[in-house]
Amino acid sequence: MKRLLLLCLMSLQLWSAEAVAVLDSQKNEVGIRRGGDVITPKDSGAELYPGDILFTGKEGALSILFNDGSTVALGHKSVLKIDDYLFEPSQKAYRFDLSLSEGSAIVETGKIGKLSPESVTFRVPEGTIGVRGTRFFVKVH
Repeated sequence: MKRLLLLCLMSLQLWSAEAVAVLDSQKNEVGIRRGGDVITPKDSGAELYPGDILFTGKEGALSILFNDGSTVALGHKSVLKIDDYLFEPSQKAYRFDLSLSEGSAIVETGKIGKLSPESVTFRVPEGTIGVRGTRFFVKVH
């Protein structure tokens, strides 16, 4: 009985997951790691979820548009994880938590950066960037 209940809860959680962003544009080699799968998007518009890991190849590049209007552009040979994201203005609940482990990114915060700048976190291997409603470029060596 416990297994059945656990299975139902897990299914409900997966079913209720909402996309937090879309792949706005892509160039050359681009992929998404979701769970144990690697997805190769055929064109722009692919939905993105918390936990997704996006990567670009040697000549690849992509841009992401989040639900609050934030944008992230990745350069070649980059790896970015959407650690957590929540945009519920009616509840005043916000989280924008990303990690760049390789490559480069240009980030422009949207409504979350304006309404709750303390909710925006951008991690790199040797530190964390606290964003206060701005645009920045970061490169990881």
